[in-house]
Amino acid sequence: MKTGIIKRAAAVLSCAAIMLFSGCSETGLGDQTIMRPPRATGDQAAIQKVISEQAVGGYVLKYPKNGEYRSAINIFKDSDGKEYAVALYSTENESKMKVSVILNENNEWKCLGTLENTGVGIDRILFRDINSDNHKEIFVGWSGYNSGINTLSVYSLENDIVRDMVVNENYTDIVITDITGDKAEDIVLLSLRNNQTPSSAKLLQYSDQEKKPIPKFSLDLDSEVTSFTSIQHGAIESGKEGIVIDGAKGAGQLTTQVIYYDPQAQALKNPLVTVNESGTYTNVTTRKDMITSRDINGDGVIEIPVVTPMPAPTDTDAGEICNMTAWKQISSKDGTLKTKQNTIMNYTDGYYFIMPDRWNKNVTAKNDPAKRSLTFYIWSSKNSSLGDKLLTIRRYMKTEWNSGDHKGSVLLKTISNGEKEAVIAGELYETKAMDSLNIKKDELESSVRLIN
Repeated sequence: MKTGIIKRAAAVLSCAAIMLFSGCSETGLGDQTIMRPPRATGDQAAIQKVISEQAVGGYVLKYPKNGEYRSAINIFKDSDGKEYAVALYSTENESKMKVSVILNENNEWKCLGTLENTGVGIDRILFRDINSDNHKEIFVGWSGYNSGINTLSVYSLENDIVRDMVVNENYTDIVITDITGDKAEDIVLLSLRNNQTPSSAKLLQYSDQEKKPIPKFSLDLDSEVTSFTSIQHGAIESGKEGIVIDGAKGAGQLTTQVIYYDPQAQALKNPLVTVNESGTYTNVTTRKDMITSRDINGDGVIEIPVVTPMPAPTDTDAGEICNMTAWKQISSKDGTLKTKQNTIMNYTDGYYFIMPDRWNKNVTAKNDPAKRSLTFYIWSSKNSSLGDKLLTIRRYMKTEWNSGDHKGSVLLKTISNGEKEAVIAGELYETKAMDSLNIKKDELESSVRLIN
């Protein structure tokens, strides 16, 4: 499966990645088979000299805030073996941002070209081949004064001539993948709403005629989403590529949107979102549990979480009863969701339990945070009451487990967290009320997984 995962967590910049002109070494991040930072001696001095020639009067290196590459200078080899450095900086006597492309020719670095932008910072830098010529183009996302709006520039290196493709499209986040299935990389720009425009997705493809990527398709996204929590691209069903977006809404809610290309309609689709007459967005995936989409069952397809409360007696505090998470795959044919796996997610204790199909609607579960335990009961829909116990899963400290008598429990998982090792164990009960609901040791062992 071709999968990319884009985390929304705050980036921590390495203290080693500081300015070249200060005399300290530069550290690059990312795929070292493609990218590398300047070496500590010869490369650094030579590249520093080239930048100084381009930025008369001094310069300040600029570091990308997001994405895979966080260095102000990255070196990459193209498919023809040529080695290039891309430097991001601003000059001390100008407010404009600069990008210089520098070629290593016979172990000597020379500048091929320097372009500038009015942005105030760097959102990210990417290196991808979008015109299928086996040479990488350089993508630079410039951040503006409005922190939520970035501007994309794309630079070509054809025949070692640096050319601005003049894209200048705004975005909040960006995904580059072959979503249309034509064997060429597509650029998908995801934008949250602002004062002028609603949330949207825009797909750009390279035009041989115009020699640059141009907008081809677009569609609306949920404008109630205030931030993107997780963005993944990969298989959304067998043989179908898509983009799965988990986003935060107001009132502490999370929702999932799935974008894919429909070749029959020749359009992008976002079927999980509907808008009613009052302009309110509805989505069956809306949830308060901070659970993000993932390939939960290892089948190579991204599953989407739909969270529902399990049945509860009327005299029971709703907070004690667990939610069940149904992990679903979307059909690109009609946008419907099909359940692949039902789970109880226990993020506090670091594991989840795969519900047997026969337990669905016949079993409910109670959580006891003080005891670090999760207990499953037969559910009587007729009487709206709890029946016999079926299973208790509990987390112990390793020392507590080793010093206690747990002959009636099954050790399921060991969690190592520095010096604080923990154990997940299960205690089985046998009911005669509904024999088919009993669970055996081997089924229990295969049903408890650690949350990665």
